[in-house]
Amino acid sequence: MTLRKIVFALLAFVPALTLWADGADSERDHVVVTLSDGTSVEGYIRQYWFDGKMFSKSNRKFKMSSTPSGSDIKEYTADDVRSVEFLKRGENGAYYPRLESRLVANPSTFKPGKVRRQFVYAEAHTAAGTIYWWNGYDSQRMQLGQIGISTIYGVCLSGDDVIIPFMTGNVISLNAMRILYKKKDPAFVDYVDKKILKGGRKMWDAIAADPSLFLDICAGYGK
Repeated sequence: MTLRKIVFALLAFVPALTLWADGADSERDHVVVTLSDGTSVEGYIRQYWFDGKMFSKSNRKFKMSSTPSGSDIKEYTADDVRSVEFLKRGENGAYYPRLESRLVANPSTFKPGKVRRQFVYAEAHTAAGTIYWWNGYDSQRMQLGQIGISTIYGVCLSGDDVIIPFMTGNVISLNAMRILYKKKDPAFVDYVDKKILKGGRKMWDAIAADPSLFLDICAGYGK
């Protein structure tokens, strides 16, 4: 089981408004939240940002109280928050301690500039940009009448402020990037597309195993 799936498994099985007893278990939900105005508030997550019953609001909001079982439960959205820092890091670093609120592209042919602010985890960073990931509903599986969760990866290239999804599970798709760069730099998307196609299945599998390799491909453009 990958680390991302472990994180999802932990979150998906936390019932809404779970009342943890004071002690070691509650400390895994102990966080410091930096709000959009720069101020910070400390507390305990009571309902995580992934809610399987609310498709359109996944990774958009969470609930927190000042103590593990406090009644002062307050809801926060991705618009209210800059980041969430977990105070318990986990053994051997086996945990993603920081959650960020970022703009994620959700383009379509008729709305190419559509974006959505949501919570994401940073995976890797180079001079070319940053790879992010989050767990969400797999739209391709939904088109087949199946409901499933996949890890979605996106890239925010240096100089940009929007994360562009490029892989769901182990399926690479440059549709979002192509729509966003249709006028800005279509040659860039063609370059990335040809590099991935030229690499064949071996390249596809390598990126699925290590999404940071996608940044290496992007960095090669123009060289």
